[in-house]
Amino acid sequence: MPILQFISGVYLQFYLLPDWMQNAASVFPLKWMAQGMRGVFLPDSFANLEQSGSRDFPLIALSLLIWLVVGLVLSRVTFVSLDPQGHLGA
Repeated sequence: MPILQFISGVYLQFYLLPDWMQNAASVFPLKWMAQGMRGVFLPDSFANLEQSGSRDFPLIALSLLIWLVVGLVLSRVTFVSLDPQGHLGA
């Protein structure tokens, strides 16, 4: 979704976005991935431009871990397997 990329700080400078847009982007994992990439590749002088004013690597890792677990659970619940004869398995 291109809109999600814009509000997550992939193409635009995240600190220039309105607060409501930054908060909306925080719900999705792309914001956390972009923040982690900014934290790794940009110098420390850019840390104060983040939403919280610091890098917050533990919060980034926790948010992405939660999204990983949610994705694994959703994939386990929604994917259907076939047996060797091509019939739906249990």
